[in-house]
Amino acid sequence: MALAGTQGTLSLSNGRPVLSGSFSGLDTAGVVDALVQAKSFPIVRLNQRIEESDIKSAAYANLQALVENLRVAADGLRNPPGLNGALANVFEQKSAFLTTSALAGTPSPATDLMGVTASNDAVAGIYEFEIQQIATAHKITGGTIADNTTGLGVADTLTIGLDGGDTVGITVGADMTLDGLVAAINSQSDTTGVRASSLKIAEGDFRIVLTAEETNKTITMSAAGGNALLNTLGISADNGATYTNVLETPQPAMVVIDGIPDPITRDSNEIGDAITGLTIDIYKAEPGTTIQVEIDQDLSAVSQRITDFVAAYNEVRAFSLSQQQVSTDGEVSADSVLFGDNTLRSLDGALGSDISGFTDNLAADALSTLRDIGIELDSNNYLTIDSAVFDAQLVSNLGEVRDLFEFGFNADSANVAVITRSNALSVGDFELVIAGTDASGVPTGVSVTGHGAVFEIDGSRLVGMEGTAFEGMTLAYSGAASSGGETIQISTSLGFAEKIYQTADNYGKPNGGIIAEDMSNLGAQKEDYTAEIAKIETRMITYRAFLMDKFSKMEQAVAFAENQTNQLKAFIQQDR
Repeated sequence: MALAGTQGTLSLSNGRPVLSGSFSGLDTAGVVDALVQAKSFPIVRLNQRIEESDIKSAAYANLQALVENLRVAADGLRNPPGLNGALANVFEQKSAFLTTSALAGTPSPATDLMGVTASNDAVAGIYEFEIQQIATAHKITGGTIADNTTGLGVADTLTIGLDGGDTVGITVGADMTLDGLVAAINSQSDTTGVRASSLKIAEGDFRIVLTAEETNKTITMSAAGGNALLNTLGISADNGATYTNVLETPQPAMVVIDGIPDPITRDSNEIGDAITGLTIDIYKAEPGTTIQVEIDQDLSAVSQRITDFVAAYNEVRAFSLSQQQVSTDGEVSADSVLFGDNTLRSLDGALGSDISGFTDNLAADALSTLRDIGIELDSNNYLTIDSAVFDAQLVSNLGEVRDLFEFGFNADSANVAVITRSNALSVGDFELVIAGTDASGVPTGVSVTGHGAVFEIDGSRLVGMEGTAFEGMTLAYSGAASSGGETIQISTSLGFAEKIYQTADNYGKPNGGIIAEDMSNLGAQKEDYTAEIAKIETRMITYRAFLMDKFSKMEQAVAFAENQTNQLKAFIQQDR
């Protein structure tokens, strides 16, 4: 039963009072909303913290990307470790310079005759080439066909391919046209290595042209039913044993290198196996012309990589400065999200220390600071390059410029080399003592003078022990089998690129880097904030239900009181 009053209605639903309007004259719904809203203030603060966390995470992600760019820029300058490190080392990058000469006549420009690509493992030096013959592809043509859209009139199976390769049988119907045959041959070119075309010489004179897709390979053709098909096409009168019209004979490339009388021969005009590290592309034969190829270090590549390194460092520095902006009245800029951040401050300090020092353990008169090659810090700690000084040092002192940047490793024995280094090793000079080797050439014992046994023996690998100054260094030893061992003097140095790389890797690597850990911590905080908001919202629902129940009971009491009052008034009026 519902009770209706002057200002509201109270009813029961599932045993609970439900208030519509107000008997008491109070805005009970508004009061409940206000009381519940007061409980939501912590949610506002938590949402603000989540927003701040997202903004800070975005700033960290930006910083991480910039530090990663710096790490990549430093990598090729630091003498990358591992057996393939030379392939990524810009100081090993080579360039080729080509010139021509001839005993008689005017030689063609070198670049018209050949192109040369040098990889990092090419040996610097001068080579001479004489191109006697270029590799050519087999090309044949048929005789005149009056109409390329009329059936050939011969049904057969044509087997086609290249000598020594895969062949395909192509079914030819009597109504197949010349154009249809060309299309059928080309549909199998990926397998056969033969492509076809239909050539119009004149009205009533169409001819098929077949070309091998590989040089120095002979096209092979035969028809299962005999000679009729190839004879009709004018290709062969003896079912492919010989060809009637050969446009180009297949032949290999022939090149004389360094005057050696016997030329090298290859099936292709791209030769990558004659000289280690060089890929040669020959375009034109010109017997009697000598092409001189000088392989030297690529100074332009070194210059560009160092310039990129400076630019990447300055980008990190610019970001750091953007996070330190304060107005004249002492207000921190809204864009300075990482103002006072410990990670950014420590990164700044580490990079500043790395870049402003010197490369240790070099010769007394060697280049040892960036200033020595024209790279200096300005008033805002940006790196600047004096191009005149920088270019002069690259040309005259490339070796010392290299030592200035990379991790240096020099040993007085060719039997030892660095395989890996996982930390910024700073071990300076040390004496490696190999006690001897077994029948397989594996060291039987190894130590470092003054340090003792700091390397573990793993076959031919010597692995620096954890907790020692040599942790992270792995050496390869290739001494003779069953030898009495040797004592090897080793000198190492830490260049600027190596130091910067290690710092950037420590801070910026996606997994385990300091910035990544900070971002992970922010993510965990955000999850905690979100979970706390969910708890508060659950409590608010319970609190709202409690208040509604409490106010409903109050209104219920007021409603019954009002009802009793009305009844009493009615009773008094009846007595009158």
